[in-house]
Amino acid sequence: MRARTVVGRGVRLGVLIGAWPAGTLGLLCLVAAFVFLTGGLYGTAWALSTAGGYAALGSMAVGVTLGTATGLALAIAPRRLLARAPLRGLLAALTAGLPVAALYVAFLTGDGYTLASYPLSTHFVGWAVILTIALVAAARSGEIAGCGTDATTNGASGDAGSAEAAAAAGRGAGTAP
Repeated sequence: MRARTVVGRGVRLGVLIGAWPAGTLGLLCLVAAFVFLTGGLYGTAWALSTAGGYAALGSMAVGVTLGTATGLALAIAPRRLLARAPLRGLLAALTAGLPVAALYVAFLTGDGYTLASYPLSTHFVGWAVILTIALVAAARSGEIAGCGTDATTNGASGDAGSAEAAAAAGRGAGTAP
């Protein structure tokens, strides 16, 4: 498997990771901007539209960066590590989750604040997002590394246990299906 292919699959994962928050943040900011626009507060509406655009672009940039890093880590990992699903998933989860966790803590502890300065709900949401990113990366690690056996990586007839493969093998041996 070429490293370029694995990194490309990682980028697709990054687009998936970044698209959900980008769409959500962009839509929320546009709805709020529309509300302020109908109220005659044009400056606030413009500021919210700009903030929504920055949030969407930033989310996509972080997602693509995380996906690229995950694909790169899986591309340079030894094949014997990639052959074991738990180790491959752990590598992908750590590669995608640790940078987000570090950024989360760095943003919250800046300007003299501590993690205790924020309500518990903020931490629940933040860590739930980080855990979701790590779990999605772990779940998709086989597909990214090219070790999976699902229809997206090998094709439906490439599975050893699929009916299409059995029928193709039966036709190839001269027997009727």
